[in-house]
Amino acid sequence: MEEHENGANAGEEEPMIGPGPAPRARPKRPLQFEQAYLNALPSSNMYEKSYMHRDVVTHVAVSAADFFITGSSDGHLKFWKKKPIGIEFAKHFRSHLAMQVSLDGLLCCTISDDRSVKIYDVVNYDMMVMIRLPYTPGAVEWVYKQGDVKARLAISDRNSSFVHIYDAQAGSNDPIVSKEIHMCPIKVMKYNAVYDSVLSADAKGIIEYWSPVTLQFPEDEVNFKLKSDTDLFEIAKCKTSVSAIEISGV
Repeated sequence: MEEHENGANAGEEEPMIGPGPAPRARPKRPLQFEQAYLNALPSSNMYEKSYMHRDVVTHVAVSAADFFITGSSDGHLKFWKKKPIGIEFAKHFRSHLAMQVSLDGLLCCTISDDRSVKIYDVVNYDMMVMIRLPYTPGAVEWVYKQGDVKARLAISDRNSSFVHIYDAQAGSNDPIVSKEIHMCPIKVMKYNAVYDSVLSADAKGIIEYWSPVTLQFPEDEVNFKLKSDTDLFEIAKCKTSVSAIEISGV
């Protein structure tokens, strides 16, 4: 048998010294829709997420008094205070499913199928009045501007063509004035503080203008006499209805 100079047999392997070879890398399995996941990644500098609501948030209203209010589909109402940096939770109420904040940002109201109206003081985030109604409310809108003596609140009857005006700070269940504005139930109302007028739309798509004080057509505030001279019948002609109304600040 042949021997090396050091005496080791030629057929014997020398022991391996040091770490062994790295294991062979497994091929990467391609991720399905990888680019879609990458495109969905956040790309802003800061993110905030609140888990304060336990159900879907259905309403967000911003108050001029540095508050904003959120409402969820389970009837919970939450007040938030705007800070120089971020926001601060203020108060929580078990309230209603429809919400509206006044133009001056000081009052908030909610309506419900239980025929009640809850009115909140936004700055002090406290409930101040609850009005009991003899009908089921349909739409609600604050119809007063800053400086008015009465905080007028317009509420429509879901099952009739009547609209009722209440003084929210009077603490009374009786309306100041009531009238049939439309020929069928009102779906949505919007107040224009510049011209002190209300625009409302009913289930048939008819749009009306009226004064929140007299509930009459505001002849002195508009430059038309007949709706046929305008496009106010276009929604009704299309046999549809209005779902929301917004008015610019000028």
